[in-house]
Amino acid sequence: MKSFFKDERGSFTIEASLVFPSLLLFTLLGVFFCIIIFQIGSANYAAQKAASQTAYVWNNSHKDLTTGAFDKNYYAGLDKGGDGLYWRIFDDGILQIFGINGGFPGEGVKGRKLEKANNEFGEGAISVKLSYRNNIAFSYVEAEAESSLYIPSFVKNILGRDNVVATSTHLVTESPELIRNFNFAKYVWTKSGIGGMLSGAMNSITQFFGGTPAP
Repeated sequence: MKSFFKDERGSFTIEASLVFPSLLLFTLLGVFFCIIIFQIGSANYAAQKAASQTAYVWNNSHKDLTTGAFDKNYYAGLDKGGDGLYWRIFDDGILQIFGINGGFPGEGVKGRKLEKANNEFGEGAISVKLSYRNNIAFSYVEAEAESSLYIPSFVKNILGRDNVVATSTHLVTESPELIRNFNFAKYVWTKSGIGGMLSGAMNSITQFFGGTPAP
């Protein structure tokens, strides 16, 4: 038996029939794995790019999705080319929290913005679908990217799927709108008298415990 294992005859046949095919199989599996990882990364990048750029230009539907530039006649409130001064009240998806899809029939400002972004990012090897959600306190753009797997069908059968899907969300930030909302809330708080009532109640509690009331 020892002489059989020490004998080198037939080793080439074993290597050619078992070792080399196994190495080739593992190499191909590694290549397919790298392809899948690359496509997952590409889908995530496409979703993140679409969501961030759409959120960046959300305050004006005429802004360029890449640079954010727009003609001055499209500035809100000028002529009839802009989005109008009050589009945020009814046509910014705020009615979704009440189960209402929109305030205007047909295509509104929100619909135009999503359509423009979907036309920009939705075409190509990676399809991207964008949606928008307004929760009053904050709003965000969500992008879902889908890409087909470019690998042999038997690998798809092993994985149980033939595509990869990635999602990304990005908050819509508008500094001027935040300042306006804060000033409006402060104005309502002052004029309604609630602030004075709370201040009086706090002073009463402070005096009760022997403290000095605020001026």
